Amino acid sequence: MRILAIFLLFLGLIVQGEPVSVTPILSTPQAPRYFRWVLGAIEAAEREILVMLSDCRRYAPPSEANALLDALVEAVGRGVEVKVLLERGDEVPPEEEAAFTYLAENGIEVRWDDPEITLHAKLLVFDRTEVILGSTPWTYNGLFRSVQVDLAVHSPTVAEVFRRFFGFLWEGRYRVETEMGGVSGPAFVPLPEFPEGEALHLELAARLLDGAQEEVDLCLYMLRRYPWESPVNRLTDSLVSAATRGVRVRVLLEGGETWMEPEFVSEAREVAIYLLLHGVEVRFDPPNSTLHAKFLVVDGEDSVISSANWAYYSLIKNVEAGVAFLGTPAVSAVLGDFFEALWARARPLP
Repeated sequence: MRILAIFLLFLGLIVQGEPVSVTPILSTPQAPRYFRWVLGAIEAAEREILVMLSDCRRYAPPSEANALLDALVEAVGRGVEVKVLLERGDEVPPEEEAAFTYLAENGIEVRWDDPEITLHAKLLVFDRTEVILGSTPWTYNGLFRSVQVDLAVHSPTVAEVFRRFFGFLWEGRYRVETEMGGVSGPAFVPLPEFPEGEALHLELAARLLDGAQEEVDLCLYMLRRYPWESPVNRLTDSLVSAATRGVRVRVLLEGGETWMEPEFVSEAREVAIYLLLHGVEVRFDPPNSTLHAKFLVVDGEDSVISSANWAYYSLIKNVEAGVAFLGTPAVSAVLGDFFEALWARARPLP
């Protein structure tokens, strides 16, 4: 395994003292803010756009979702350098093939990731100054029919972190040794996750949960607990431990839709029951609404926004991208208010 010293350096980066503009992008089917924000960012780009997506689709026209791909092509036409890295699974849906072909035929550098690797990140870098990341894929359902949480960060330093992360993956360099190091707030912590690395998301989330004193609010598309000694079980253990010591712990999950596989629904119910039996408050989002967001708020001070679910492959095997804010109540307050609104319309287990 090659160790890249520069990556170890910037992975431990905590942006303190540098002004960083942060905008949470909170999307619902009624207000698809991510789509509008990203479209505007593409149209405003002047030099470079880097795109890393777990799912990107082009539909038979007319489809509003095609506007983002069209905007990338228009950006190339005005001289912007555009690179797009996409996840290629065992089976590629026709709409994904159509997106890849459309981009390639219109002058965009586009690559599939290594088929042995699962690229689950949703990451955009604009002009080496702005980063957008979070939970939203470029699909119609993801853009217009789901609850999503993303983040726009304007900072050349942060952009360079994720630009280098993109560069490693673009070149097929997946085996990079990383480490978390000590972190404390107030701080901004980038979480670029390589497959089978040091599980940065897991480590930081566990630290935050173990230090919680009053309240934990967790929103996830997928949370799992395993009957074997999985390292991911540390997170459900930490949720239970927090509840046991008197912390109010609330977990909001996607409970399943009619189009989902029965296994997804049953596993969501199993972990929900486990948490409920151990003092954790759990609710499912309403039917006919897909909760795809992934974020954590602890004590109104610390928060995490990411592409990563809390499941084994997500935290141990996948390429993911996230950020953490430590000791930053302003960001936590925005996420907390969004969580309260989602919680109010969610449903307890029947």
